[in-house]
Amino acid sequence: MTEPLIPSQAVEGLMTRAFVDESVAAGLFWDALLKCQLYVPVSERAAGAEEDEIPMLLGVGGGGELVVWLFTSPEVMAAYTERQLTFRAVPARTLFANVADSEHEVVLIGPDGLTLSLHPDLIATLAEGKVPEAPEEELKMVSKQAQINVGAPSIESAPLEKTFCELFETLPQVAEASFIQVADDGGPRLLLGLRLDDPSEDRLREVAGLVARAAEGVLDKGRTMDITLIDRSLKGAFEKYGKVFYRRA
Repeated sequence: MTEPLIPSQAVEGLMTRAFVDESVAAGLFWDALLKCQLYVPVSERAAGAEEDEIPMLLGVGGGGELVVWLFTSPEVMAAYTERQLTFRAVPARTLFANVADSEHEVVLIGPDGLTLSLHPDLIATLAEGKVPEAPEEELKMVSKQAQINVGAPSIESAPLEKTFCELFETLPQVAEASFIQVADDGGPRLLLGLRLDDPSEDRLREVAGLVARAAEGVLDKGRTMDITLIDRSLKGAFEKYGKVFYRRA
């Protein structure tokens, strides 16, 4: 028999009492959280995507870094983003499993601006359905993030594609390259997704340095470009919106 979901209002009340009032143990909140649904904003065009695809809209942190948004309710999402976003309700454990390998910071956003940054170890524990005993270094309050949209590229990318194709032909590490576009309050920019022979951070940094040097003088003045791996938290976005311009034969 499936265990009934806990209403979001009850979870939000526990969140406040655990992390603001400190009147209940945090473990009670985590236990309730695992039995509820969380809400994630998605692209309007992705609203009808398959259930196992969660092409999320991302947020932007104070340093300009991309972050993953998880909301406790649609009402919290609307209040936080100050607009009505298309969203998807996902069982909490399923969602934590989906973002467990994310390269981006993951933030849980509750009522009254209560926003928690979740450490990867904490997310992994929740993804296993376990109630964590999170030390302070695995949990922190973060400030409100700006919103960011993800979609198909509209920025002219042909000169970059030509340059990168020539570069990637000399780099056996690169199996595939694709562009999507992200946009926030600072405007739109290209996001280059790579599929590498070794999906490690060291390999990504190695190739990213070569890509940055190759882009010098080709990337339009005033433009910026980010680099990530295709098979991470934006995998669904690359599958739906990606402009694949290089595949190793």
